[in-house]
Amino acid sequence: MKDVMYSVQEVADILKGCFDNPYFNDITVYGEIYSLKRGKFTYIEIGDKDQDQVNGPLLKCAFSTFYNNGINFDEINVGDIIKVHGRLTYYAHGSSVTLWGDKLEVMLKEMGASLLLKRKTLEKLDKLGYLDEKRKRPIPKYCSNVAIVTAKDSAAYSDIIKTLHSRFPVSTALYPAIVQGDNASKSMILALEKAKEKKYDCLILGRGGGSKTDLSCFDDEKLALTIATYPVPIITCIGHTIDTSVADRVSDKMAITPTEAASLINPSLEEVFEKHKEYISILNKKIEDVIQDKALYLDGFLKRLDSLSPKRHLSLLLDKNNSFKKELKRSLLDKIKRKEDKMVTNKENITNYFLSVIDNKLNKVHNFISLLEAYSPANIANKGYALIYKDNKKVKSINDLKEDDEVVITYTDGRKKAIIKR
Repeated sequence: MKDVMYSVQEVADILKGCFDNPYFNDITVYGEIYSLKRGKFTYIEIGDKDQDQVNGPLLKCAFSTFYNNGINFDEINVGDIIKVHGRLTYYAHGSSVTLWGDKLEVMLKEMGASLLLKRKTLEKLDKLGYLDEKRKRPIPKYCSNVAIVTAKDSAAYSDIIKTLHSRFPVSTALYPAIVQGDNASKSMILALEKAKEKKYDCLILGRGGGSKTDLSCFDDEKLALTIATYPVPIITCIGHTIDTSVADRVSDKMAITPTEAASLINPSLEEVFEKHKEYISILNKKIEDVIQDKALYLDGFLKRLDSLSPKRHLSLLLDKNNSFKKELKRSLLDKIKRKEDKMVTNKENITNYFLSVIDNKLNKVHNFISLLEAYSPANIANKGYALIYKDNKKVKSINDLKEDDEVVITYTDGRKKAIIKR
């Protein structure tokens, strides 16, 4: 058999044939829950209780929510000891072994050894004040030197470097460390101590994610104390959102991925240019506001100076004088007009008065004429009367005459002399 050569597919077929054995279709396995992911398909990773989580064996169990036989996955948590019944299968793609469960029973509702240790570590750190958010330092707005503690030639280091240098000019230094396994915590502590020898603005510590077992080294108490007491701010990027590590709890800033950790350091050039444009806009607005304020201030002084200037005062007096002249002219014209109107009225009244007087006088004249005509000698003579004159005086009474007086008797057609006799 040692000379026989098999293809990968043939080896996969042999393994699949082994797992098709009826023995593996009805199997029960118990262990501690190391990881748990709920969804349409619930995946549980179990291992032996109190085993070494780094090097110990793990078994992935899968459950379909459509055929879960009444299992309530919300009641189970990481650290519980469970018993799973189901069918063991082998998938050639990825060479993975999965226990498809149809029954699940909680044997011991308690935290596993690793989680219990983690809890004690957190309690100790909390008493020391290292979990207090107020203790954590902000990342400097602009960093010129950044230290990186992660595995050399890893995807995490590549992502950090690529992101840092694409955002803003920065100097970096790698302090390589083991980030998985038994010696990982010691290796990271040594790398952190080494980085203290130079001055950095901040430090990135982490890796590119992994299973609960892979990340257990970040729950080490000594590593946590080193991070908590470090002289510069530390950003951790361990990548386990379901179960936050102790290192994340004591670090100054936690990121999910190495790329996110790098993006927390310095603004991007685009952000700098946008901020520059914003500052230019704000500065221009400030300058415009100052100029406008000064212009208004100057305009106020110019108006005040103009109002106090002799020229302005003289102009106001001239305007006032012109206004008075116009008012006086208008008043005189109105007065003259009133006088003219009154004169015309008086003229008409005088004319009417004189005409009335004349009419009265004429009427009197006519009356006198009528009387004169009535008493004129001619008219009297025409009636058979005659006028007698003595010494050119009219005789009005018989007593005016004496015997032998010579009188003149006047008739309408002539005169005759006569001698008065008895």
